[in-house]
Amino acid sequence: MLNPEAARARLEERKARFEQMASQTQAMAEQMKALSVTVSDSNGLITVKVDSTGNLTGIELSDRTRRVTPDVVSRTIMETIAEAKRRIVEQTGEVIAATVGADSETGKAVAASLKQRLDSDAEGQRQ
Repeated sequence: MLNPEAARARLEERKARFEQMASQTQAMAEQMKALSVTVSDSNGLITVKVDSTGNLTGIELSDRTRRVTPDVVSRTIMETIAEAKRRIVEQTGEVIAATVGADSETGKAVAASLKQRLDSDAEGQRQ
């Protein structure tokens, strides 16, 4: 049985860990919210921008798209979006590692959630 002082010290330690975890989680959320990625294909046809959740927030087609077939434009758009999403996952992983830790339960849950969402988006695009 703990004496009152030891119990109080244990509670203070838990409180400090909880406050640190909350602060790290808040920092992660703020940094992730600010993430975005802009990617252009290697031929300079398409430029896309995705936000931290992988949602497409911008797309630009260069004048060069007029000189290629529509199926090339379409395929290039999809490939460029996929690359942007891959990069946002990479950046998200870096933020998770720097804030809550990639091996923490919070970090694993956030990474898994984003990966699952983007995987289901990709599956829907293939259908």
